[in-house]
Amino acid sequence: MAALILVLFLVIWLIADFFIFYHFIRFGVGVLPKILAFVFLLGSFVIFMVVISAFSQVNWEEIFENVSNLFQIK
Repeated sequence: MAALILVLFLVIWLIADFFIFYHFIRFGVGVLPKILAFVFLLGSFVIFMVVISAFSQVNWEEIFENVSNLFQIK
């Protein structure tokens, strides 16, 4: 389930990046929009890799156990 959510997030992220990158390049006048699009794309990739790294280090069993304990009726 978590892998499906991760793949869905990746697809949405890449589509949004494509739209921003495409519109900066297509409708930008001069070199500056192309440089901004490239910087945005690199920054987006770096942030995505940081999120993937953090996501892979989470102990999901402990989180699910704590959440289920939180909602138990005593």
